[in-house]
Formats: sequence, structure tokens, C-alpha cells
Amino acid sequence: MPPARPIDDLVFLVVDDLETMRHITVNQLRLLGAGKILAAHNGLEGLKLLHQHKVDMVLADLHMPLMDGLELLKAIRTDAKLRKLPVIMITSSAERDRVDEVIAAGVTSLLVKPYSQALLETRVTRALTWTPPAPSTHKPATAKASGSAAATPMTPAAPAPAPARPLPRVLILADAKADWLPLLSAQDYRVSHTTTEAQALTAAASEQHPNLVVLDCTTHGLDPYALVQKLRALPGTEDVPVVLLEDSAHALDVTRLEPLGTVDVVERAAAPRLLGLRMRNLLHSLQLRHGLQEHYDRLLETAKLQDDVEHIIRHDIKSPLSGVVEQLQGLLQDRDLTHRQLATLRAIEQGSLHAMNLINLSSELFKIETGRFVLDSKPVPIVDLLRRIAEIDRVSYADKRLTVAVLADDTPGRAPLLARGDATLCYSIFENLLRNACEASPADSRVEITVREQAGLWIEIRNPGAVPPALREHFFDRLEPGQNGKTGLGIYSARVLARAQGGDVELNASDATDSTTLIISLPAFT
Repeated sequence: MPPARPIDDLVFLVVDDLETMRHITVNQLRLLGAGKILAAHNGLEGLKLLHQHKVDMVLADLHMPLMDGLELLKAIRTDAKLRKLPVIMITSSAERDRVDEVIAAGVTSLLVKPYSQALLETRVTRALTWTPPAPSTHKPATAKASGSAAATPMTPAAPAPAPARPLPRVLILADAKADWLPLLSAQDYRVSHTTTEAQALTAAASEQHPNLVVLDCTTHGLDPYALVQKLRALPGTEDVPVVLLEDSAHALDVTRLEPLGTVDVVERAAAPRLLGLRMRNLLHSLQLRHGLQEHYDRLLETAKLQDDVEHIIRHDIKSPLSGVVEQLQGLLQDRDLTHRQLATLRAIEQGSLHAMNLINLSSELFKIETGRFVLDSKPVPIVDLLRRIAEIDRVSYADKRLTVAVLADDTPGRAPLLARGDATLCYSIFENLLRNACEASPADSRVEITVREQAGLWIEIRNPGAVPPALREHFFDRLEPGQNGKTGLGIYSARVLARAQGGDVELNASDATDSTTLIISLPAFT
């Protein structure tokens, strides 16, 4: 793996609709030594900056107006020039479904706010060596499996018991004779007591950063606003909750506290009873946030592990299977084969191609559904492809004695009809649709595939037997695995794959002629 570039040589983009959070994130990046930092108020503005500037890393809030973090992430992952860009998503949300979507869309890392300088540094450092995941079939835990073609989701082993957490550390700045100090229970936390601002800042800057700070505003010479700002500028305490004790002579201006992050105010007369309650609540909230961060980290690691394993499985299956198909197609050219041998090899070829089709669907379909698919358009000789599939289906449905005809104008000297798209996806579309037509056709009938140029390429697959009226409205719906004995992928996936290539699939069922016609449109390669 190549060494990461120095952080001062990188360009960062911070996207957050809250000015305070943008300011905090920008300052934290500067403390890490970031060289150039761009800022945007929402995803649309961020995307515009990405197209105007060379950016090396994006830090985006999940919840924003106009275009949120998830929409921005999907836009990045579907842009050929931006898709390899590391994206760190920042969120305060505990919505599992939302986080699953972000992971499925290809996020690099997740940060639960407010977060520490040390945690940000760790995530930025990791992101510098991040590489885009292989084509993913990872599905959000809340999503239903799309069919038997998809790889079986890996069940991670039960995590080892988490080590016992050390007691939280509370830093208190108050006069030595503060009457509430002796009454403050310290059973659930460790207390460090300081009496001057200098002592408090030294303690806060030590390796043992406090988890909570309590400032008594009656302390001689204390400017609470300035001190909280200084705490926010220290690595390790920029997100630490602060409790301020006030009295009538030291009333605080709430508007000056709002930009300072998590700050709570307690009447000094209510200490220690109310103060103890606030402290426990804030420490518990902090513990929950740390637990949420760890949970999201495990989800991200599990998704990455699943992607890696499934990629290896697909590669290890698909590579030898491709070799088998090539060998079979070579053998099928042998004119000395008996009729029985030819039929056997055709059946093996059909099964192998069908297996490859399912493998392709398990990766490509999910990328399309989650907005991670990037089309690499190339010319596809559509007539040759259709005739190859038709020949396979003639063998597969030999017991029904079907006539499967491909009608196209491919007279000698005429330029071949080429679709602009992906050959693998086109094969999956027509393999699924033609198989469906053959299955629906009665014995001794004819299935016709007509190809013509009409605002692109226009392919019609016609078979006898009209789709029942009750099924027409839901013809392209995804089926549950096993529903009606199907995988749930065929008809549904054909339309999804066609639309991903700029085409479409439509149904025309005619009761008058008792027939079903599927009309597939694809862009022509010119």
C-alpha cells in the first residue's frame, strides 16, 4: 500500500449546515495540520465545490437541507471522477436504518458528534489509506433479500465482551472552601479539584483528559466564557460537556454560551443535589454516545468484511466458471459430436451461463439499487447475443418443442445493430425475459424476438398467452424469495438493469390476441 500523503498537502471539504459545527470541524482539521479547507452549507453546494476543485477528502453531516449527507455520498459514488474519494460521515443520529443506508452507499468512516480531536485524527489518518470497496452486495440489515441469487449474508461471530470501562473523570474548578464540594458524591466518577484557571487548563491538557468539567462561576477572577473557549481549543476537550454554576451575582448570558457546544447551567444554591443529577445524566449521555460510536464502527467493519468475503467468493466462482464456458463453447464447434453429446454440452453451457448470470445479478443489482453503479458503456452486438440465448433456450425447453425465432435485419454488408451498454447486463436482461417467455408459452408454440432500430434499439419478445389482468399492475414488482417458485429477480431485475443503461422494459398484454409482448428499449451505439 503506498504511503499516505502528508495532511498539509491535502484539500478537505467540510459540509455542514450548522455554522458552529463547520467552525469546530474546520478548526480541528487545522489543529491536525490540514493545509487547505473548503466549506459548504449543504450537499448541493458541496457537490458544486467538488466539481470546481480537486478535493482529497470530504467530511459531511448526515442531516442537512436541500441535499443531505447520504444523497451527497451517493452522488460522489456514482460519479466516475469522484467515486474513489474518501467520505467521513458525521451524525448525531441513532437511526439504524439511516446508518445502514450510509454504509451500503460506500461511506469510508462514521463519526458520532460531538467527537474528540483524537478520534477525528484517527479517522482522517485511516481514510488517507482507504481504498474503494470491491463491488458490494452488502445489504442493510433492515432490507429484505432480493432473491436466491444473492450471496447468503454472513453472520458475524458474537463480539467478545467489552472490557470494563474506567470511571469517568470530572474536572472541577472551584474555591477550596466551596460549601458544596464535600457534599458531592463521587461514587461513579473520579474528581480532580483545581482552584485556578491555569490549574484547570493544565489538568485538561494532560493525557488524562476529563470527561466532564464543572466550573463555579463565583470563583475569584474567573471568566467562564473565555475559559470554555480555551477548553474547546484544547485537543481532547473540544467536545467535553461543561456545567457552569451560577448565582444571582454571577448570572450567565445564555446567548454567549450557545456557540460553545454542550454547556449546562445549574443554580449554585441547588448544588450538590441538582448538580450531581446533571453530572450523572451528562456522563451517561457521553457513555451512550461512545457506545453508539463503537456500534457504528462494528457495523462498518462487518459490512467491509462481508464485502471482501463476497468479492472473493464471486471472483473464485466466476473465474473458473468463465473458463468452463469458454471450453464448452470451443467443444460445441466440434462437428464430430453426436446428437446426445451436443445436447449434453448445451445443457451444461446453459447451466453455467445461468449461474454466471446469478453471480452478476448478486453484485450489479444491489449497486444499482443503492446508487453505486457506474455504467461503462461499450458496443454490444445485440442480435448475436439474442441468438446465442435463443439457442440455449431451444435446448432447455426441448420437451415443449418451442420455436424460438430471432427476427432482425442482418443481411450481409449491413452494419450490425449495436446497443450502447454493458454486455453482461444485457445478457442478464434477455436471459431472464426470454426464459420467462418460454416458461409461459404452451407446448408446440412460437416465441418471437424482433429487433429493429426505433429511436435507439427496440426489441420485442412475444409469446402466446396473455398475462392475467390481475397480475399486470404488479408484473415488474420484486417477488419475495420462493414466491411462486421464483427467485424474485427475473422480471424485476430486467427493468432495473435496462434503466441503468438508459433503456426500459414495458409490458403489452393483449386479450384480443391472447399474447404477451415485452418491449425492451436500449440506446444504440453510433
